[in-house]
Amino acid sequence: MLIFGGLAKDIPYPGSTTVTVVNNAVMGLVRTLSVELAPIRVNAIHPGMVEDSPHWRDNKGLFAQMRPSIRSGRFPQMADIVDGCRFLMENRAANGVNLTLDGGQQGG
Repeated sequence: MLIFGGLAKDIPYPGSTTVTVVNNAVMGLVRTLSVELAPIRVNAIHPGMVEDSPHWRDNKGLFAQMRPSIRSGRFPQMADIVDGCRFLMENRAANGVNLTLDGGQQGG
């Protein structure tokens, strides 16, 4: 099972109270369900700002402003998120994992 969260769990922003709480709840849900549903594997992916996603792609100014905080030098792309999802779904050793894909923005 793969659940989606997001970076608001680590980097809240004005007006993000609901999404920040839900994203943090996803982390706990993954830990609990990976035990309760065993042997079914339960993982979550928490993407940061995905540069080429329909939600973010028209926000070039925000990306330019945030780029210095991205340690990898590039924001995640949709293909990166797909690769992360594929890893969590295919790797049988991945269970109870909360995978953050943000280019190193939150430094976690």
